[in-house]
Amino acid sequence: MQWVYELDLSVFNAVFSIANNALDVVMEVITTLGDGWVMPVFAVILLMFKKTRKAGLAMLGALIVMVILNNEVLKPIIARVRPCYIFNLEAILGNKEAFLEAGKENAFNTIVEKVQASIAQFPEIAARWTAEYKFPDVVHMPTSWSFPSGHTSSSFAFATAVFANNKKWGIGAFILAAAIGFSRIYLGVHYFTDVLAGAVLGIVYGIIGVLIIGALIKLIKKKDNKLSKLF
Repeated sequence: MQWVYELDLSVFNAVFSIANNALDVVMEVITTLGDGWVMPVFAVILLMFKKTRKAGLAMLGALIVMVILNNEVLKPIIARVRPCYIFNLEAILGNKEAFLEAGKENAFNTIVEKVQASIAQFPEIAARWTAEYKFPDVVHMPTSWSFPSGHTSSSFAFATAVFANNKKWGIGAFILAAAIGFSRIYLGVHYFTDVLAGAVLGIVYGIIGVLIIGALIKLIKKKDNKLSKLF
């Protein structure tokens, strides 16, 4: 794991070299666009119009695949502590109330143990991490696991679904997804490796969602019933 932390440290070093108060605000706004409710709402709006209904379903399908595989399978199995906590025992202890309110006391205790173990295992990296990297205090520190990045996964899954239906809008969606991924690193709630994995997995989720919805719509049209008139 040391080489992974070294890689993430080098990326944080590059990112924080351009940090400033104005960019803090910009990153806070951009990261909000990747929140769990934003893209599903947009997809539901597209469902209201026949011309965009297929795209809306593809987006929802991609997001559902992401939630199941990303949030319910990978995150709990890998259980990686977020960078805002990993070498900072004070930070995790200071956020105990948020974990308790979310009913995640066991997760809190596990993270505390992991942080203590990480500090003991990588004392030099821990010292550099806490001395050199002060994350912008503009978002609440999450109580979920870090790997892979959910915001990034959902953004790239969404962008893939958009691209499959409209190349021009899809390029814009991918640019936004990349910006959201960058914001997660900038704000200290994800490592570069979390975001990289989230982007790759998001594209995979998007392709799966597009293929599933495409097959369903093709089957519906083949039946030539009332449902087929929706597309």
